[in-house]
Amino acid sequence: MKIGIFGGTFNPIHYGHLRAAEEVREKAGLDKVIFIPSHIPPHKELAGAVPSEKRLQIVRTAINGNPGFGLSSFEVDQGGSSYSIKTIGHIRETSGVTPSFILGQDAFNDISTWYEAPRLFDQANFIVMSRPRAKRPDIGEVLGGAALDFREDGDGYVNRVGNRIDFMAVTQLDISSSLIRALCREGKSIRYLVPPEVEEYIIQERIYR
Repeated sequence: MKIGIFGGTFNPIHYGHLRAAEEVREKAGLDKVIFIPSHIPPHKELAGAVPSEKRLQIVRTAINGNPGFGLSSFEVDQGGSSYSIKTIGHIRETSGVTPSFILGQDAFNDISTWYEAPRLFDQANFIVMSRPRAKRPDIGEVLGGAALDFREDGDGYVNRVGNRIDFMAVTQLDISSSLIRALCREGKSIRYLVPPEVEEYIIQERIYR
């Protein structure tokens, strides 16, 4: 079974996240993309202090009906700061497979600052989402000395244990979670930015108001 991990604050999740995940699932031949909302992100402040349980429910509502998507509450259940190395280890242990960690190119460019960054590439494959026709980053600049473990292979790189870094162009919908939060605060419509069920839940629970 081929599993993708898609983490983030999802504050809230929107069609941009969902479409990108669907394209990655198809292009990479993944059986399942597991969304994993963070509890407390270590690299940025959580806007609005929205409880993790509500963000978890927003994601659950958004992915309902797509058999290619799944949800894990691991980081929320763990509490504290959410570190990718721990999440990857949990997925490896519970699934018995090496997962593919899905992230955007901006996040990948900062990966050397992540907790226990050198271990990440021995524990998971990485799928880096980018805009169509975007220039592929120089992994030597991104990874520093850790790039010596990789060699070019097709459209990506492979390391000494056989794990890959692949770069994948996905449709870029001009939607952001910050825009959705701002519209909610102003009492404006978020229709067509999120699934209808998510819009209903956000309004009902008065999230971001």
